Formats: sequence, C-alpha cells, structure tokens
Amino acid sequence: MTEDTFATRLKGVLEGKRIMLKQVAEALSVSPSAVHKWTRGGEIEYERLLALARYLGVNWLWLRYGEQAIADLEASTASDPHIKELRQKHLAEIMESEARMKFAQEVSGIVTWEWNVLTDGLTYSSNDVSLFGRHIRNMDDFWACVHPGDVARLKEVLARTLGAQEMHEWEFRVVHEDNTRWISSRATLVRDFDQRPVKMIGVSLDITERRRAEAALRQSEALLAKAQQIAHLGGWYWNIQTDDCAWTDEAYRIFGWAPQAFKVTMERYLASIVEADRPRVQAAIRAAIVDKAPYRVDYRIQLPDGSLRDIHEEGEVTLDEHGNALTMVGASQDVTPG
Repeated sequence: MTEDTFATRLKGVLEGKRIMLKQVAEALSVSPSAVHKWTRGGEIEYERLLALARYLGVNWLWLRYGEQAIADLEASTASDPHIKELRQKHLAEIMESEARMKFAQEVSGIVTWEWNVLTDGLTYSSNDVSLFGRHIRNMDDFWACVHPGDVARLKEVLARTLGAQEMHEWEFRVVHEDNTRWISSRATLVRDFDQRPVKMIGVSLDITERRRAEAALRQSEALLAKAQQIAHLGGWYWNIQTDDCAWTDEAYRIFGWAPQAFKVTMERYLASIVEADRPRVQAAIRAAIVDKAPYRVDYRIQLPDGSLRDIHEEGEVTLDEHGNALTMVGASQDVTPG
C-alpha cells in the first residue's frame, strides 16, 4: 500500500497532470533541486506551499496534510469547543466585544467575515452590500468584486497571512458597476491544537472617503509646494517651548540647503543671517514673543556658496490661555533683485 505523504501526493499530482519539475521550479522561482527535494519528503515553507498548491490547482491543506487531516479538522471545527472558543477569542481581538462588533456593523458600516481555509467557504455579515454592492456568498463572488489591478497583490497578502501569527491589515479596491471603493480589512487566523490554520476571521471597512481626502491633501501639498517654488516663498514652523523647527522644501532651497537634508534649528537659522542684520532679526522675534508685536522683518542671508540673498519674513505667534507664546508660524520670501 502506497504511503500517503506530502511527497507522494505531490508526485501523484505531477504525474497525473504531466507537469515536469522544471515547470514547477520556473513557476515558483525556485531551483529544480528544491522541487526534487519536496518530492522526496523535504520541508516546504508555507508561502511556497500555497504558491505550489495554486500552481497545481489543488487544496493546499490536502497537499500538505492529506484527506484524513482535512476530515479531522472539519469535524473538529464543527464540534470541538476549543475551536469555538478560539473563534470567539479572535473575534474579540478584532472588535473587542460582540456588542461593539454589532454596533460597528449597524452604525459604522463595518462588515465582518469568516473564511474557512479548509473548504474555501466564505461568510459575510448581512451588510456586505454596503461595501461590495452585492452579497458575497463565496470566494468567486469576492474575487469578482476585487479591482483587477489589486488581485495578484491581495492573493499574496492572504498567502502571507496564512503563515503568520500576528493580526494582519491590508487595503484594496473593489468595483461595482462604475463605482470603485477602497476597502480596509483586518484579520487574524484561527488554528487548531496542532497549529494548523482552520479559519480566518476579519472585519472590513469602506475607507474611500479617507483615501480621497489623502489624495486631495497630496494634491494640495503639491500645488502649495509649486506655488511656493514659483513665488520663492518658504513656510516654516517653530515650537517656542521645545525649540523644534519644521520647514517646507522651498524654505530649505531659499537658504541654499537641500530640502529636508537635516533638521533646521534656530541656531543654524540665525547663523545663516549676515552678522550685521542678526540683532535686528533677534529683536523682531523677541518683540513678537514678549510684546505680542507683529513679526515682520527684512534681512540678508549668506548661502553656503558665499552668495547673499535678501529675505522678507513675516510670522505669527500663537498663545496659550495664559498669554504665553507657544509656537510661531510664518514664511520667508526671497526678494533678491533681478
């Protein structure tokens, strides 16, 4: 009687489908000797196993553990209180409590789901239409909704998640008719006593508005950066309490420095001002902080190459409830003639 092992099952599939070791090696980007070792009983990593099963078109759990293992796992999943306890535990990890999960589903639009990695069965909460535009009853329904440009990457993410211990998060797009949405999913894996994957339990949320806001912010920042470059105007921020400074890229360029090449300090900023003008700038800063006077000053700076530039600078001090200066925000403009 032929022994039922990973190696024999693998060789059986290869022979039955007339697939050569070299073809498998090329498909998985491994050496033919590595595939040969697998057919001789050598160990295989989870990610390689999943990729191998996908290439061969077989259930990866069957390939690794055999029919009896799947039957045992399915039986234990249905009756073993340990699995039920794990399921509740992992759901609690994701949503912190069943009550919060229900509240999130009804109020926040969060969708919960379960993927049985043994049978490939997929179950979504009833509000899945809010994310996908249709009910998801199986993996085919799910993959039909995923944006074609995200399918390969998402499959890789799921494969990695099956071999990981920690909770995973990922983002992807779904398409329904002419509408594209961004979805964020968070999931954890449930394992049996032998640490074999049984189920993946997760939650998903529509993050389309957040993505749009992020894209709009990036566009706004790009437009602002371009406008600053054209006007030779650089913005800056100074935390008076901590002496922390933040400058825009154009502010760095005005002073002859590579954008964000180093952290600007007040000491470095003042050192760049020509010696004759430095006291006037320091006096203007003190007046803005102590006397609450408008900050407006003109001065010259010396660039690293020794050349000079004329700078016009304005800023505003923010105060706490006691009238103490907290921060200063402003802009420096290169007004060098010609």
